[in-house]
Amino acid sequence: MIPSVLAAIAPDVLPNRRPARFFGCGFEVPLPRFDHVDQVLLDRIYQAVHGLPLRWRETEGSRDLAAMEDLIRQTAGPALLADALQLGRKTTAAGLEDEAIRKATHDIRSGGLTVLMGVAQMLAVSPGDEDLVRMAVDAARDHAKIMRNLLPDIDPAARADDEKAKAHGIAHFADKWSGCAVRQGEREAVVEVRNTFGGDISARCLETSSIDRVVYNYVNNAVRFAADGRVILWIFPVGTDLVRWVVQNRVDSDQAAFLASAAPDPARLFAGGVTRGGHGVGLANCAEIIAACFGLDSPAEAVTGGYLGAAMDGPEYLCWFHWPAIAA
Repeated sequence: MIPSVLAAIAPDVLPNRRPARFFGCGFEVPLPRFDHVDQVLLDRIYQAVHGLPLRWRETEGSRDLAAMEDLIRQTAGPALLADALQLGRKTTAAGLEDEAIRKATHDIRSGGLTVLMGVAQMLAVSPGDEDLVRMAVDAARDHAKIMRNLLPDIDPAARADDEKAKAHGIAHFADKWSGCAVRQGEREAVVEVRNTFGGDISARCLETSSIDRVVYNYVNNAVRFAADGRVILWIFPVGTDLVRWVVQNRVDSDQAAFLASAAPDPARLFAGGVTRGGHGVGLANCAEIIAACFGLDSPAEAVTGGYLGAAMDGPEYLCWFHWPAIAA
């Protein structure tokens, strides 16, 4: 049953001003706009995350779980972390960075990459856990798609496949997050999924990667501040053609005080610049994506209209967005 606070958190009718469905494009950054050193780092990161799901598919039917686990730990080890931390520095130093590069770099440094590296750490403690192996593969696959979304020339052939029509049901999202253990530094949380929607939500992989960008930003933020090691992802239909996604986590008194002081209006979080140990970019990226999805004039309009937003419900922090369902 959907709690009343989630059902009433935003309007059920949200006009979509696009003449055609949003397919997930519009935020691309060509590789030559990055400094050459960063181009090399981007290629290394992409090859790392793309290689895991490729290997997973290649070994279907004769999969050696221990070998796959070793590959995950090798792939998501210190070298990948170092590449992610260095990414963007040379482009900034060369005076090449602009807003599009800064926002793309943020989601390439985080997204599924954060989940992948956290799961690799957990595998070192709990070897032989097939669920963790699958979580790592899913996160790597998602991150490779996010990178192709943002960097269309990093793998043109795979990007062309991402652009082809291919319906994705909600299970593509709900199944991979259900029970997913996510680690952020010393903080760890398990994601619970509570889904009552049963239809298709994306028309192609490119659109799917845009939804993933939003969900990964929301979940990664939630894990950082989850006071009880628990994050809940709610997915349910509203109105006639919308799906509402809500990420919920309990915050401690210190984080609640920070939010009350730095962002008394939670909508301020989506404007960028409000952060605690992060970059303040991730939620701004989400607002841009939702505005583009519904054909709105600005991210600010998406927030003020309730297309996405955040709120406190006692000690619970709620962050939501909407996505149009695909008509049956």
